[in-house]
Amino acid sequence: MFYEGAEKRLEITTKSSLFNLSDLFWKQMVDQAGATILSTMKTENIHAYLLSESSLFIWKNKLLLITCGETHLLNSALYFLKHVNKNNVISLVFQRHQTIRPDKQISNFIDDCAILNQHLSGVIKVLQKGYSGDLYQHGEVPLLNATQQIFMLHQLKSDFSKQLQKGGLTAQWINHQLALKHFFPKFKIDGFSFEPQGYSVNAIADDRYFTLHITPQKLSTYLSFESNLKSALLSNFFIFLDKLFKPQKNFLFLFS
Repeated sequence: MFYEGAEKRLEITTKSSLFNLSDLFWKQMVDQAGATILSTMKTENIHAYLLSESSLFIWKNKLLLITCGETHLLNSALYFLKHVNKNNVISLVFQRHQTIRPDKQISNFIDDCAILNQHLSGVIKVLQKGYSGDLYQHGEVPLLNATQQIFMLHQLKSDFSKQLQKGGLTAQWINHQLALKHFFPKFKIDGFSFEPQGYSVNAIADDRYFTLHITPQKLSTYLSFESNLKSALLSNFFIFLDKLFKPQKNFLFLFS
């Protein structure tokens, strides 16, 4: 069984409050990509939706939608631009990480960008230095609630990874093994264990977030972690993850 763990990311900042949009709006936007909402957590400053294919986070003036698998995230971007006046959009960032099986994807990055440019004016930035990925950006991205880093582990080889491959594990047990309450004691945590395999968690505190997703299948073992927490708060957790999963490769993206 093959599952594409590499994510696609859509980040939009707006002039008006996104909290005025209903849960039904977000459900329909997620549906456009081919995903569904599994559960929701909310604080005064952030709303977190755990998806069948990753996560959606909403702040007052920003959304971050992450999907994986064979989802078509471009459709969600077009849905948003259709229902929210594009003059209200300060910035839009569309990103696709490298995939193991690009032939299984509905579209490619260049075609997606060509369609986005029919609605917005943007530029393409290519990620290099040993990592193949691409980013489309419209407007200047504000620093408010900006993603600080993305940590990705590929080809997981540890005993714990092999346990995850067998499936049948509860989200509570996986949360405990990941020591989430130890490293993030102030966060509300929403985890989900998929059948037959796979695990996702959203966590929020005030306006801070992190999300972690594991694809344990033998053909595409993969873990991703993303957050707007500062590096100093995460370095020990990253060391812990590296020891727990023993990946063959890892990548750390830092944003500034």
